[in-house]
Amino acid sequence: MSIKAKLSLIFSLIVSIILIINMVLSYYSVRSLLEEKNKTQMELLVKNIAISIEHYQYGSNYIEELLGHELRTASIAVKYALNPDINHVTNEELEELSKELDIAHITLLTKEKDDIVGAKSSDPKELNLSTKEWGYWYTAFHQLFDEQQVTIPEGQKLPNYWAGPLNISVSDPNYIDKWGYFYDGTTNYIIDPYVRANQMQKFEELMGPEIIIQKILEDNPMFLEITGFNPESFGHDVESKVFNGETIYRLEQRPISFGTYHYNLGEKDISSVREAISSNQMVNIETMVNDQKVIKSFVPVQAENPYVIGIVMDKKAIEDALNQHLLRDLIISSILIFFVFAFSYFYSGYVVKPILQIINKVKEISAGHFGVHIDGKRNDELGLLTKGVNIMSSNLADYKSQLEYLAYYDVLTNLPNRRLFQEKLNQFMLEADRDESRLAVMFFDLDRFKFVNDIFGHTMGDKLLKEVAKRVKEQLGVSGTLFRIGGDEFTIILPNQTRDSTCRIADDIIQSLSSPFLIDGYEMIVTPSIGISFYPEDANNAETILQNTDIAMYRAKENGKNNYQFFVPEINESFSRKVQLEKDLHKAIENKEFILYFQPQVDIKSGEIIGAEALVRWQHPELGLIPPGVFIPLAEENGLIIPLGEWILKTACKQMKIWQDSAHINIRIAINLSVLQFQQGNLAETVTKILEETGVDPKFLELEITESIASQDAKYTIMRLEQLKNIGIQISMDDFGTGYSSLSYLKKFPIDKLKVDKSFVDDITNPEDRVMVNTIITMAHNLNLNVIAEGVETEEQLKILQEEQCDEVQGYLFSKPLPVEEFENQYYEILKNASDKVHKQN
Repeated sequence: MSIKAKLSLIFSLIVSIILIINMVLSYYSVRSLLEEKNKTQMELLVKNIAISIEHYQYGSNYIEELLGHELRTASIAVKYALNPDINHVTNEELEELSKELDIAHITLLTKEKDDIVGAKSSDPKELNLSTKEWGYWYTAFHQLFDEQQVTIPEGQKLPNYWAGPLNISVSDPNYIDKWGYFYDGTTNYIIDPYVRANQMQKFEELMGPEIIIQKILEDNPMFLEITGFNPESFGHDVESKVFNGETIYRLEQRPISFGTYHYNLGEKDISSVREAISSNQMVNIETMVNDQKVIKSFVPVQAENPYVIGIVMDKKAIEDALNQHLLRDLIISSILIFFVFAFSYFYSGYVVKPILQIINKVKEISAGHFGVHIDGKRNDELGLLTKGVNIMSSNLADYKSQLEYLAYYDVLTNLPNRRLFQEKLNQFMLEADRDESRLAVMFFDLDRFKFVNDIFGHTMGDKLLKEVAKRVKEQLGVSGTLFRIGGDEFTIILPNQTRDSTCRIADDIIQSLSSPFLIDGYEMIVTPSIGISFYPEDANNAETILQNTDIAMYRAKENGKNNYQFFVPEINESFSRKVQLEKDLHKAIENKEFILYFQPQVDIKSGEIIGAEALVRWQHPELGLIPPGVFIPLAEENGLIIPLGEWILKTACKQMKIWQDSAHINIRIAINLSVLQFQQGNLAETVTKILEETGVDPKFLELEITESIASQDAKYTIMRLEQLKNIGIQISMDDFGTGYSSLSYLKKFPIDKLKVDKSFVDDITNPEDRVMVNTIITMAHNLNLNVIAEGVETEEQLKILQEEQCDEVQGYLFSKPLPVEEFENQYYEILKNASDKVHKQN
């Protein structure tokens, strides 16, 4: 794709991303504004409804109070019109009297046992009507009879009089009635006149909440329904009756105070109403009701009698408004992107034209036509780029020969480098094939050169390399070509050479480098290790020749350095394998190729397994299981024994903890320490850290040191051993009797055990070797040390060791070293066999 098209697309993409981000932000902003607007509307709506209900309640209370006064006046009139004894009053009189006073009905209440009932009434449905279950009404009747005064908080209270709140008529639920109750002690009954509260119904039709709600719903199509919930009764079982198939509640117990309730969610609505009234916070629900997506909001209103207003909004109406806004933004953005693309396409053509000119010239320069120039005068960034390309072209023309030199020669020594070596070697090989001659290749590096860099610094090292190159080059003369292929590594190509002539050249090089170098006032002596191979007998290609000379050079180092070695296939095959093993060893820990084997250690008296020696094995991915005798010396040579030893210690402790926790194998684990590990300054800290991490008790760990460790600086050895003993672990001396440790130092060492070497056990049937073992055991016991004999393979050896009072034994007689799973599976079988063998000898 051309830059012109790319620029157009990039500009369009950037604008598109900005517009998309703007649309997303705008969408969420508008949605937030709509939600905030709806919330504000609902708050105003609830406030208006609450104010209307408050005004309505104020007016209805006033009317109700007037009705109460009228009923008291009627009660007094009834008192004077009737006989004070109820037995002398008839229902017909009450009916006639209610017509005269223009009230609905008159009922007379009397006490009957534990109830107050309607004894006489102008309404037949009131006769024998019990009031025992009427709650605070029943309490008010008792207070009138007993004290001629009502004190309960509900209702209207006047002297000798109490009026109950408006309520649904018991005799006819289609009416709302107002009851009055009068008793002054002059009669044996309570006078109960009541009227139909038609004024209240008219007032509600004019001023009630239904009118406000209807107007709100008409003005706001987004609102689908408004409902007033009574939290005291909504969702609760309350007293009700069924009239003409409709459930009728008392006014104060109606679950729905006002409005309609068609969007019914059942239990969700009940819990939302309760949550709103208890938290005094609005509760919102987005849901589907009646196949319609809605938002239901429940708003609590704190009043004398708190209630909850439920508002149902059409969610689709909100989404439609958002979608319209999004569509409008999308149309505007599409038009804008089109104009941006068109503008950027034509503008990019103007920008790209001079760039294309520069590109064409750069192609010429890259093809090797150095010195070409770009015409054009511009004062902008493209002008600066043009000027820079012209300068670069001129410089490349000047530096072409220098670049060619740097590609093939070493900057420090001015010798041919690895690249030229490869080319020259291939060239000389072709000439050797043509002339049927031999070609000798030398590979050498400087012994202890790393020491020079570390002590004197790299600057001094570089000066030394230059002097070495100068001296060797002078020594070679015209007999060969010297190359520096990296670091302190050099190669020499020697055409038409015999073995004898090559030996003389190698000797001359060694001799020339034997004289000290004087560098900045310091005398430095370096020696070479030289490897030599021949073409065509040792290799048929350049890569193999270099590899063979490298192997021969390593052999020279192994033979004491400062010498030369020829490549010999038979000898170098094993050496090559060793070199490869050393390389593989570096990756073995990381690749988790090491595994641990365990060999049990047995108490010679009881036959119990009291310990196990942890022995490392290398499971090579290609060569299979490699014994420690092969790789441990390599690890000690290159220092890898330090991380390997730490891995063995940590892995063995982890396994010991697993056995103790799961298999109930509580034995001591013995682990060998190398000389390099013992010389570590932080050995005690490392052991302590591993014991803490694995949770192993130190008493279950035994570290084995060799006589070669003990034979070094005695004071240093004692200090290190005391550090380990302070941790709480046990120390044993391995392979005792094969070294040259002083017995005078042995008694000072804080050790717990001597380990008799297998070489003594193998020939213990020989009287001289038995005397040696006896001497070791006796000496150890005199020093309060235990003795363990390793390499026990026959019952005869076991018997002699028992007779010599050895403490512990290990060897193939009991078990060979086993991997973890086999050790676990065979543990109890080994234990039984060991016990049988030990007790058999006893």
